[in-house]
Amino acid sequence: MKKLQKIFAILPLVVATMSAPALANTSQTSKEQSFVFSTQVSRIVDKDLMQVGLYSHKSGKNLTELKKEVSVELNKLLEVAKTYPAIEISADGVSNSPNYDNKNRVNGWVTEGRITLKSKDFEAMAKVLDNLGEKIAISYIDFSVSPETMAMLEDEMTLDIIKQFQHKAEVIQKGINAKRYTLSSVQLNTPNGESAPSVFRAKSAFAASMDKAYEDLPLEAGKQTISATATGTVIFDKE
Repeated sequence: MKKLQKIFAILPLVVATMSAPALANTSQTSKEQSFVFSTQVSRIVDKDLMQVGLYSHKSGKNLTELKKEVSVELNKLLEVAKTYPAIEISADGVSNSPNYDNKNRVNGWVTEGRITLKSKDFEAMAKVLDNLGEKIAISYIDFSVSPETMAMLEDEMTLDIIKQFQHKAEVIQKGINAKRYTLSSVQLNTPNGESAPSVFRAKSAFAASMDKAYEDLPLEAGKQTISATATGTVIFDKE
C-alpha cells in the first residue's frame, strides 16, 4: 500500500453503498430472511501511461522515392526515440496506395509509415514530440491507467469491497436482530486491467490547419475513476 501511494496520487477512497431488502422467500422458514444488496468502492487515480501515434505521409509520382523519403523520416524519429530506454517503440510498417484521376487511372501514389510510442515517462515522450520536425505528424495521443497499476488496484480494491460487503451484512444483521448470517451468493466486479483512455486525434495530416490542431493537444494526463462492486444475497437466521 505504501509503495502504491508513492507511485500514484490516489484521492481519498469514495465508498457508496446501496441496499434493496427483499421479502422472505416463500421456501424459507419464518426463522430466515434474505436480503439482496450491493456495495461499491471507487478510487480516483492518475493516468500514468502515455501512448502516441506518429506518421509520415508522402504523395507523388515516383513510388520508390516516396518509400525512401518516408523511411528516412521514420528512421530519424526512431533514432531519437531509442535514446530514451523508458519508451516502448512499435514500428507499424509502411503502406502504399494509388491515387486515381477523374478517369479512374492511376496518376500517383500515397505512401505512409506509422510508429507508436508508449511510456510512463511523460518527460521523455515530450522531448521526442518536441523534436518531430515538419515531416512527422501526430495521429493521436492516448492517456490511460497502465496495466500494472490496474493489477495493483484490483488486489487492493477486491479486499476493500469484500470488507464493505461484510460490513453491510453486519449492519442489516443488527437491524433485524438476526443471530447470524450466511452469504448465499456474491458477485464481484473489480478492475480487470483495462481502462478507458482519453484520446486526442488529429483531424488531418499536414493540412494547413495542423498547427492549430496541435494547440489542442492535451497538456495533462488527467485522472480516472476506478470502481469495484459486489452484489449478492445474504440469508439471515433469526434464531
